[in-house]
Amino acid sequence: MDKSKGIENGYPEEYREQYLAALTVASFKYEKLSNETALALNGLKTKIVRQVRAKRNKPKALKEPNPTGGSVNAQNLPGTPSLCLPLSSYFPPDIPPVARLNGLIGRCSKPFEKQLTESDVKVSQCRLSLNKSDVQNAVMPLLKKEEDSTDGIPVKTYDANGKEYPMTFITWSSKFHVLKEGWMKFCTDHSLLAHQDFVTLWAFRNLQTGDLSFVITSRRLEVFEAIKRKRLN
Repeated sequence: MDKSKGIENGYPEEYREQYLAALTVASFKYEKLSNETALALNGLKTKIVRQVRAKRNKPKALKEPNPTGGSVNAQNLPGTPSLCLPLSSYFPPDIPPVARLNGLIGRCSKPFEKQLTESDVKVSQCRLSLNKSDVQNAVMPLLKKEEDSTDGIPVKTYDANGKEYPMTFITWSSKFHVLKEGWMKFCTDHSLLAHQDFVTLWAFRNLQTGDLSFVITSRRLEVFEAIKRKRLN
């Protein structure tokens, strides 16, 4: 087809180019594609549709309240390494955001996160297992000389609203660290589920009592199996 047909002499050049472009686009519907080209275009279409569907179905974290607060006296342990979180896009604050603990948080670990397992929420187990490296980096530096985790250390654990749950931090067989006793009450009160719920923990020293304490918050994701932990930069 002569796409220049119908353009009169003397027609402004910029309009002439626009006319030819429009005519070219309009003629596409009459073009006959080769089998090879048709297959290539169909494959490209399928790929784009899959990418769009995958993006739409990507799990999103539930929005959580972010209460203001945190102790003005709180301080993270110097030289504390970045701890492990299952999802690299999640960055909790260095100091637990619990308003009721204002002025009570002394030396404090950086936060670390645990995806709950089936055994963590099982009534017959009654304990929250903690990753060994997280305990070594976050909890052990806070212990006093006279405190021995193999004997069990009574601790007070707080949720995001400042509700208190007495628990015991204990090490079994020198390598298995858990929070037990009050953990099941915490788990039940917050309706925690295996795999879908992720708990973030901070360990700290209570300025008023000097006791070892923990803050535990949780968030729920559309995840139904264990995922690999990732380290913060």
